[in-house]
Amino acid sequence: MSSPSNADQHQGQNAAQRAHGEALPRILMAEDNAINQRVGKLILQRAGFAIDLVADGSEALEAHRASPYDIILMDCQMPIMDGFEASRQIRLLQQPQPIIIAVTANALVGERERCLGAGMDDYLSKPFQAEQLISLVRKWATYCGNR
Repeated sequence: MSSPSNADQHQGQNAAQRAHGEALPRILMAEDNAINQRVGKLILQRAGFAIDLVADGSEALEAHRASPYDIILMDCQMPIMDGFEASRQIRLLQQPQPIIIAVTANALVGERERCLGAGMDDYLSKPFQAEQLISLVRKWATYCGNR
């Protein structure tokens, strides 16, 4: 996890973005584990991002359908609708498309390709370091801001 000084620095950078009129990306985390939700949200909030949470793929699909997100952090293994099916369904929607980042505990050979094949744009393996998550979200936030 980031040290307080790093978190303060990140918050300052995002405050500067807002001051210059750059909107922060709308971020959704689809994760069925409450502890992982809290940790992910805390990491991103400390980095200056706002984040909404849902507990499964069907909720992610409905949340995005109701009000499109820029970035969706998608757990792959969830009840009701997994992240693979949710990503495929989101890609079928006739509305602005988000960046979908797979967040998965499966580090098996071929898992990244499976995620990309389901329509996800990037991949983060659990467990991850706070800086890995922040760096990945920043990379795609910059892309979203340039679209």
